[in-house]
Amino acid sequence: MTPEEEQVLEANQHFYTALQKLSLEEMETVWLQEDWVRCVHPGWEILEGWEAIRGSWQQIFGSTQFMHIVMAVQSIRVENSLAWVCCTEKISSAAAGRFDSDFIQTTNIFKRQNGAWYLVHHHASSRPTSQAEEEKTELVQ
Repeated sequence: MTPEEEQVLEANQHFYTALQKLSLEEMETVWLQEDWVRCVHPGWEILEGWEAIRGSWQQIFGSTQFMHIVMAVQSIRVENSLAWVCCTEKISSAAAGRFDSDFIQTTNIFKRQNGAWYLVHHHASSRPTSQAEEEKTELVQ
């Protein structure tokens, strides 16, 4: 693994740490705060610009009591000042008196600026699960 790939994976892990901690303050350090950044949460329309994205995290964190993520990196690619990480996630969360668990397929795109990697695009979509995965999930819950 190259030093750049390691730095991108560190930035990617920082995103997941902020997410699991439900920390808006930490999430603010992960993102490049520009009008052109984008975010797609599962089931949401695309969000454009840092203010809209920040508001979405504030809404999610404000209504969630607990979040645990098991994440597996599927691939990483670095091209000059851009990098992307494709991940598979299992997110378990508690919100509004419910406990949910879902498999998510995610692409995180990072841009290097002033020597640091910042998230500029997060796209997360529910992924279809096979019958075996559904049965395994039911057993775990």
